[in-house]
Amino acid sequence: MFGYVRIYKPELKVREYEEYKAVYCTLCRTLGREYGQASRLLLSYDAAFYVLLCGAGGAQPAYQKGRCRFNPAKVCYYETGGDALYREAAALTVILAYHKARDDRADKKGARKAAAALLCAALRGSYKKAAKRYPAFAEIAGTAMEAQAALEAAHCASADRAADPSARALAALCTALLPAGDDRRVTERIAYCVGRWVYLMDAYDDLEKDLKSGAYNPFLLQYGVQTPADVRGSTVQAGILRSLYMTENEAAETLALLSGPVRRAILENILCDGLHARTESIRAHYQNENDRPAPPAPLPVKDGK
Repeated sequence: MFGYVRIYKPELKVREYEEYKAVYCTLCRTLGREYGQASRLLLSYDAAFYVLLCGAGGAQPAYQKGRCRFNPAKVCYYETGGDALYREAAALTVILAYHKARDDRADKKGARKAAAALLCAALRGSYKKAAKRYPAFAEIAGTAMEAQAALEAAHCASADRAADPSARALAALCTALLPAGDDRRVTERIAYCVGRWVYLMDAYDDLEKDLKSGAYNPFLLQYGVQTPADVRGSTVQAGILRSLYMTENEAAETLALLSGPVRRAILENILCDGLHARTESIRAHYQNENDRPAPPAPLPVKDGK
C-alpha cells in the first residue's frame, strides 16, 4: 500500500467527503478490533478504495456517531453495516503491509533495512491470523511478490512488464470474493488499471532517489537515464506521463460500466480527479523552472470598476 489512491477534496461535496471519512474511520476501527490497536498505523487510502470499489454493488450504507479512540474529543461517523467487507479490507491491509516489509528487508540497506526487519517481525502474528482467515488474499499477494522480485532481479527494462504483477494482484484481490457477473469483470479491469497506475506512480515518484541509490526502477532502465538532468528531460517525462495518463483514463472510463450505485460519486472523484491530481503533483516536481508555463495575464480592468 502506497497511499496514492485518494480523493481530490476540492471536487467533493461535503456529504460525499463525510461519507468517505466514515469509510476511513470504520476501517480504522475494524483494524484495531481485529488485529490490535497498533495495526491502525497500517491504515491507508488504498484500503479505503478497496471498500469503495468492492462495496459498490451492495446496499446503501447507514451510519452512526461515535468517538475516536485516539482522540475522544473527536466525533466520527461509522458504518453500521458491511462488517464482512471491512474485515476483508483489514486483512488485506495487514497482508500487504507484511509483504511490503519483507520486500524492504530484502532490498533496503542500513537503518531502513533494520526498520523493515523489525516491522516484519512485529507483523508476523497478525499476518498469520489474516492469512488463515483469507488464504486467497495471502496466496495472491505472495505470488505477486515473487513475480515482482523475479522481474526486478532480471533488471526488466520494460515498465509495462514490471507493473503487470502488481496490476494483476490488485485485480485478483478485488474480485477474489465477488460473485461472478458483469460487475465482477468491470471491477477486475478497474482494479488492474489502478494497480498498474500505483506501481508506475511509485516508480515515477522515486526516480531521483533510485538513480542516486542505484535501486531498481524500470523507468531508469527503459529510458537509459544516467544523470539527474536526464530525469527531467522532455523525452523521459513525456513517456512516463503518457503511460500514467492512459492508465488513469482507462480506469475512469471503465467505471462507467459498473452498475453498482453505492458511493459512485466518490469513486468517480478518485478515478477521475484524485489519480490525475497526484500525477500532476509529481510532474510539477520534475518540471524545470524554465519549462514552467508563465502565469496567466491579469484580466483587463473595465473603466469605473
